[in-house]
Amino acid sequence: MLDTIHLQLNGFTVKPNSELTIQPGKIAMATGETQEVELFRDSTGKAWYGAKAYRNSERLNCTINYSGGSIRAYANFSVPKRINANNYAPIKASELGQAFESVETELAEAGIETDLSQARLSRLDTFRNIETDEETASYGRLFGLLQANRTANKSTFGTTTWLMHNTQAQYCIYDKVEEMKFHNENVETLPKTLRFEHRCLNSRKVNGFLGLETTTVSELKKYGWNALQEKSRSTWMENFFKYEVPEVEIMAESQIRTEMQFFQATYGVRWLDNYLRAYGAFHLATSAGGIDVVEKALDNLETDRMKIYRTKKKLSEAKLLMESLRLDGTSPKTLGELYAELRYKMLKTA
Repeated sequence: MLDTIHLQLNGFTVKPNSELTIQPGKIAMATGETQEVELFRDSTGKAWYGAKAYRNSERLNCTINYSGGSIRAYANFSVPKRINANNYAPIKASELGQAFESVETELAEAGIETDLSQARLSRLDTFRNIETDEETASYGRLFGLLQANRTANKSTFGTTTWLMHNTQAQYCIYDKVEEMKFHNENVETLPKTLRFEHRCLNSRKVNGFLGLETTTVSELKKYGWNALQEKSRSTWMENFFKYEVPEVEIMAESQIRTEMQFFQATYGVRWLDNYLRAYGAFHLATSAGGIDVVEKALDNLETDRMKIYRTKKKLSEAKLLMESLRLDGTSPKTLGELYAELRYKMLKTA
């Protein structure tokens, strides 16, 4: 349920033999002057200068730089990856303390000592995995219609990712299995999964999300696992799954009306015939194996090659046109049924 966390360390000590890398400052060609600052003094008192210092590993990134008028240190990591091989599944409540302890231990072993319990959260991502009945593309049109509260911007990435965001928060829905495939992770045993992530992008938003004046690691633990789970669930229910099923069906009807209006404006008096033909061709091109299967069927009927070519061309054109209007995959379920499935599972998912 917790994923990415960014921490601003509240005080730190660096040992002389630390694993930090110092990045030199910029050099002005005209004067040869190096633009850098004192980043820290190690435990022997030696001052270290540069643009920034960093230490990155597979599961933890640490950076020390000059920001907001002072030197600041940050630690960023994925909570599930502190416990598990990947971040597909959430950690257990009993593992939260272990995750933070492992971060503090890794920093210490790298020569950076700090009391992580006093570190302040500057980013907090929570997530919920929903195992879906349909393929991800089937939900595309639904996500194209819906919008999270107070998110002025909306982006779609291919057919597997939908992002709604403002400057302080993001609501991201994506195919988790496809994302893991992209990173060459083993997904053989995983079910079809949509990941719903809510991201608080700065400390002010984290504090507002949890209703705290200042959110330190210590305060996050006090907030409680059950409270975090409920906050994650209610955020999606109140800001995204806020409609009743009939309202979604009305939205779907409005979308179909928009498609019909396009055909009406484009094809004149024969717009309905053209719409029905395009819709039928689109359905044929996207179901039962798609255009390739249609071609094989025509081949088996000993249809001449020119007719097959023209049919494939018509199907491709209809598919392209309807996809540009509909922004969804294919499913025998109505949008209301797809929405009801996800809404119910969001309520029930732990």
